[in-house]
Amino acid sequence: MSVAAAPAAGVRAYGAVLRLPGARSFVAAGILARFPRATLSLGIILLVSAATGSFASAGLVVAPLVGGMAIAAPLWSSRMDRFGQARVILVSLGCLVLAASAFLALVLTGAPLWTWLIAAFVTGAATPDLTSAVRARWTVLAPPSQRTAALALETIADQMVFIAGPPAITAVAAALDPAVAMLGSLGLGVIGGVWLAAQRGTQPPPTPRGPRRRAMVLPPAGVIPIALACVALGGVFGAFDVGLVGWAELGERPWLAGPAFSALAVAIAVGSVITGARAWKLSPAARYIGFAALAAAVAVALPFAQGSAPALFAVILLLGLAVSPVMVSGILVASARAPEGRVTETLAYPTAAMSLGVPVGGVIAGAALDATGPATALATIAVALALAAVVAAVGEALLRAAGRAAPGGAAPGRAAPGRAAPGRETASR
Repeated sequence: MSVAAAPAAGVRAYGAVLRLPGARSFVAAGILARFPRATLSLGIILLVSAATGSFASAGLVVAPLVGGMAIAAPLWSSRMDRFGQARVILVSLGCLVLAASAFLALVLTGAPLWTWLIAAFVTGAATPDLTSAVRARWTVLAPPSQRTAALALETIADQMVFIAGPPAITAVAAALDPAVAMLGSLGLGVIGGVWLAAQRGTQPPPTPRGPRRRAMVLPPAGVIPIALACVALGGVFGAFDVGLVGWAELGERPWLAGPAFSALAVAIAVGSVITGARAWKLSPAARYIGFAALAAAVAVALPFAQGSAPALFAVILLLGLAVSPVMVSGILVASARAPEGRVTETLAYPTAAMSLGVPVGGVIAGAALDATGPATALATIAVALALAAVVAAVGEALLRAAGRAAPGGAAPGRAAPGRAAPGRETASR
């Protein structure tokens, strides 16, 4: 049951949610637990490129890792709903340690490349989405009036890891060894995961007698539009990474790529603070569509600003501010539409969808970069954001039409009976 708390306005909303019983502890554990999902890809790129001298091979090995993460995340999360987070987190972390250790051994001993691909996929599949596990705790702990601030806080935590993680793992790889950097990231994730699993008081109660076990795990109908839109949103980040690296290298300023990534992450974090501190009249789904369209309009300026580094960085900062409400709103929609007993699983779909979109966006932007240069690669970011807005809008319209056609007019996306009715901030309309 949610713990009652007096609503707070502005940035005080974050202090209010962090004062909820147990919140600070699982937020801190969740930050550490995010490190493997945030840095394993980079760690593998550093490790494989050092072992083979080929970035192409490194990119090839990363692809099955990301695919394994995206495919398995909802499966691990659904097991958390059924058996409880603590048990499943510990099992998944054990699998992750074994799989990552096998991958390291294969690379360091010079095993055939095809074995690396298999081990990378298994490592990705063994990596649990502990971000969704933390977010699910907020749906239990925070009342509806505080849920926007709570889930915005989780987006800020994500950005903290993505700001600090890549530079840290790169520095360790340069100073010591890529294998040490990868093991360090894995170690932080295990510490955070075990710490999170130990906090049983704030985890959602398991539902072993809930819905009948399915051979396949499929997303609830209400979350499908946002999940599909999040594939395009993931493409934004893949295109951004490739486009900015190409822009920096072709401009003979490769060192500018790192600050550009950090600028986007900082802007998203600041935008998330603002998003969580506001009292919104629009529903999360409407905010997702509206801000995705706004971000697409901002991203149109990227190709025109690429001739000047200060101008490009200014557009990147505006883009991050516009994208942050999109990311927070997607999670709010998923949390409001999670069926009884499937909260953690449902919250994993937007993250998994974004993971699938990242390599797609990177490939498309890379092809554009090779064909015509960085301006076209940067233009793909605006296209991906516009696609996210269109997919979400069409999906929401189809949900409303299905709701009107259903007996009694019950929309497929509404909150399941038996859960706390979402307030204005989490309503799905």
